[in-house]
Amino acid sequence: MKRILSLALLLLLALTLAACGGETTAEEQNAVPMPTDGGDEAQIQLDPSDPLANYLDLSKLPEETVSAATQELNLTSEAGGCQATLQKVLGDAMTLYLSLNVTYPEGTDLSDPSKLVQGADYRASDRVILAEGTITDPAQMPAKISDTDISSVSFQGSQTGDRTANYLITISYRDAVLTPGKEVTLLYEDRLLDATHLFHWTVENQAPVQQAELRDQAGNVAGTGVLSPFAACLTLQDNAIATSMEPDLLLDQLAFLDPSGTPIDGFRGTGVNNDSAPMIFEAAAFVPVPLDQLAAVQLGESTLEIVWTEGAA
Repeated sequence: MKRILSLALLLLLALTLAACGGETTAEEQNAVPMPTDGGDEAQIQLDPSDPLANYLDLSKLPEETVSAATQELNLTSEAGGCQATLQKVLGDAMTLYLSLNVTYPEGTDLSDPSKLVQGADYRASDRVILAEGTITDPAQMPAKISDTDISSVSFQGSQTGDRTANYLITISYRDAVLTPGKEVTLLYEDRLLDATHLFHWTVENQAPVQQAELRDQAGNVAGTGVLSPFAACLTLQDNAIATSMEPDLLLDQLAFLDPSGTPIDGFRGTGVNNDSAPMIFEAAAFVPVPLDQLAAVQLGESTLEIVWTEGAA
């Protein structure tokens, strides 16, 4: 069984205009902050000036960390009379948040939300694909993102004008895959116009990614982890913990603790894979914190100390 909770399941395009007959008030255009628990049913409007600001609370990270984790792109593609601009990317070698602005041609009807629904999970609809290397021909892109080391791809957005929309793309890996210096290509297929856009760039954004051992109270290694301020992937080898309760319940109760033993707000379990041993837990931080604030992880009744090892990226 594999459970994946997409970081952003709802695409809320055009709901506002459809509800008010095509007119958008100033209040409706104002951004609605994303709850810090990243709830799947959160109602969100992305701020056109900074779509990522509604999704992540970066206030607990040092300014230099935020700066290093942010890469301005401003890459533009035109296809089918549609202009798409990949504005910027935020994150690290495990997790990418990308903001995309799309301007549709005159006469495009955005009033029917069903026309704009995009796949929230890449396994359901391969409309967003990220591949390594510089690829200029869409036909040479892989059919989908490889399953290797990947957790999930999610997509959400909001309409910002009669012909414009802002999208947030989230791509998560289980390890430090997209390290600085790698060339990558993003394919975005607009389902409304059947328009294909390609963006390619060299990864520059970075934040600390560190490997750790997870030790029980007796000092035994119960598992390992790869953690960053934005996400965590935990591999649990202790069968007693893994079978102590249903995997979904363990995921729901997953919590990270600071050095004082206090749960850290903003972290949320996003996926568990127990098709075969060992069990893998994934989590995302909607309020990212420096790694020195992560002291332990709680799974059910077990508390495991995070002991940092070599392998920072």
